[in-house]
Amino acid sequence: MNEKKFLSYFLKDKNLENNSLVISPTGSGKTHFIFNELIRKGRYLYLCDNENLKTVIEEKERTFSNRKEIEGFDDFSVEVMCYKQFGRKVLYDNSIINQYEAIVCDEIHNLIDYQTFNNDVELSHAIKELFKKYDATKIIYFTATPYYLKVLEENYPALAEILDVIDFSKNKDIRRYINKREAYINHFSQIQFQLDEYKQSFEYANLKCLIFTREIHAMKKLEKMCIDRNLKPICIWSRNNQVIEMNLEQLRVRDYLLKNGSLPEPYNVLIINRALETGVNITDKDMNLAIVNTTNLTQQIQVRGRIRHDIDLLVVRTKEQKLPYIKIDLDEKYLDIELTKNEVEEIVVSLNLKNKKNQYVTVTKFLDILQKHKYKVQTKRKTANYIKSTYYIISEN
Repeated sequence: MNEKKFLSYFLKDKNLENNSLVISPTGSGKTHFIFNELIRKGRYLYLCDNENLKTVIEEKERTFSNRKEIEGFDDFSVEVMCYKQFGRKVLYDNSIINQYEAIVCDEIHNLIDYQTFNNDVELSHAIKELFKKYDATKIIYFTATPYYLKVLEENYPALAEILDVIDFSKNKDIRRYINKREAYINHFSQIQFQLDEYKQSFEYANLKCLIFTREIHAMKKLEKMCIDRNLKPICIWSRNNQVIEMNLEQLRVRDYLLKNGSLPEPYNVLIINRALETGVNITDKDMNLAIVNTTNLTQQIQVRGRIRHDIDLLVVRTKEQKLPYIKIDLDEKYLDIELTKNEVEEIVVSLNLKNKKNQYVTVTKFLDILQKHKYKVQTKRKTANYIKSTYYIISEN
């Protein structure tokens, strides 16, 4: 089994050109590469999409906070800003750009998404100034989801001429977070069935769950849905929301989550919206279920990326009226070897694959599901000591 490599491995000897766009899956070590490989001597500006990510970077990486007065820079200096603040600074004077060795634009897709959604003047100026070539300053962009950049290119064809795209999204050798299973919903109400399926895991195995939905009123409905099932949910949205403000307990949990990467007791369900779509890194090993109530592929990828490890199940919303089969991503240790029926049944149990009667699916059904996706199954029969045995060999198509 080939060991997956981090982004730094692929870019360690590469000199990123000006206006390079690096597309790298969540879990590939993008932040580590930025602050340990890309940023060297000189003065740098790191741009991100929200206050949560800004706070995390300022606390965990070697930076100068833009809230503090900076009197001088050493050989390794990084200033951190959100895109909106940067747009405000360059609104009438873009000369500050020339002060930096390079500008690193993280989660660049959200700059375009937020501007498109709000038609924000400051974000419009950020886009205008960042998608240019400068003689003295390199601009490097990072994203796991390039969809909105493609939209921007369609509106501004000349953009394609300046971008040097380095795409690792389909690279099989790069590290990424794995979902052992993927399932689908096409209506908000179906979330309750996913919660019910994992009832025993919540009660006896300390399971925790992340749920994403866009609107606060939907978050509160989800909160009630969880409480009705004796779960312990908490909703976290933007601390800057002055219309519906978070209470002191929500603020406490938000700060704990950003600092520690885990959901504190007694909570086992974290309900978020776009305010925490990026910027929070959940390392809590009990967080093994993620439910994403949106059909937006970019948001699905970003929300899944908040959990910084492989998980048992990812549930996403689809526009299809007929729900597709669940998607399964098998561990490579099960591939291209002879498996007995009992060993296949153990895989079914580990994936928690059950039918409508809450019974584990049969081996025949499981193998049928695999073959509807990216796997092929070969059956072998052997005779030893007059005893016939059946073996299954699963491989990728």
